[in-house]
Amino acid sequence: MDLILYNPLSKNTKSNIQTHKLIRYYKKNNIPFRLKSIIKIKDIEQYLIGKDHIDKIILLGGDGTINHFVNSTIDVEIKQDIYLKPNGTGNDFLRTLKTQDAKPQYIMESTYDTGFKTNFVNGTGMGIDGYVGALLQKSKRKGKLAYLYNTIIAMIKYIPEPLTVEVDGETHHYKKAYLVTMNNGKYFGGGMKISPNANLNDEFLDVIVVHTISKLLVIPIFFTIYFGKHTLFKRWVTHFKAKNVKATFTTPQMTQADGENYYDITSMEVKSSKKQIHYRYFAQKKR
Repeated sequence: MDLILYNPLSKNTKSNIQTHKLIRYYKKNNIPFRLKSIIKIKDIEQYLIGKDHIDKIILLGGDGTINHFVNSTIDVEIKQDIYLKPNGTGNDFLRTLKTQDAKPQYIMESTYDTGFKTNFVNGTGMGIDGYVGALLQKSKRKGKLAYLYNTIIAMIKYIPEPLTVEVDGETHHYKKAYLVTMNNGKYFGGGMKISPNANLNDEFLDVIVVHTISKLLVIPIFFTIYFGKHTLFKRWVTHFKAKNVKATFTTPQMTQADGENYYDITSMEVKSSKKQIHYRYFAQKKR
């Protein structure tokens, strides 16, 4: 029997469409399953105790659902195989997973100067990256066009700040930085290839800093992110590979981790948690 975990809040409460499609697939092919809302499970470890009859877990949702599952199971040994099926707004982690699901993925750890700690598998960032997430949270519309629109608004309104980035003990200063992202996956923002060289299966973070660029140029360069070509603009876009990163702005910023938003963050430290999870991409076979 398969356990299907779904998030009824994904895709702005419209995830039931994809959920029903998956249920029809299981029923049509006479595959035993159990359907459960992930937000109704308070303790996933306790829930799975004694359920040896469950062969695999199908997690139906987007980046936020995946992040919730990672943080809920960080200390839990799950015996069942875990499969992901897209059902969210961005699905950026899944874009990378399609080509890198042969090995377990490393879970990264982010600690903020507020004392709060969270884990992520796709990426985290602060500056414009976090600002866009905050605008999206307030937006009634979701999806790629909404992200594009809010990103342009954020770039127009955002005032670049001094930023210090410590990369594996080496310190770098930027007088005017727009954003710093630390990624495990290649994509963010619904398909923008922010970290073309990122690898889910190693402990290295791909660090991107956009800095010292005029407002007139930042928008055109932004569009090249969709093709992963922004790293060619080395004068304004700096790329690092690192295992330990600390980023500090001079004023509080908005931050995101796998699309989950956090506020009033001035400094954050990111590194590998040393723990892994093995997500697999769920390919629905025709029968």
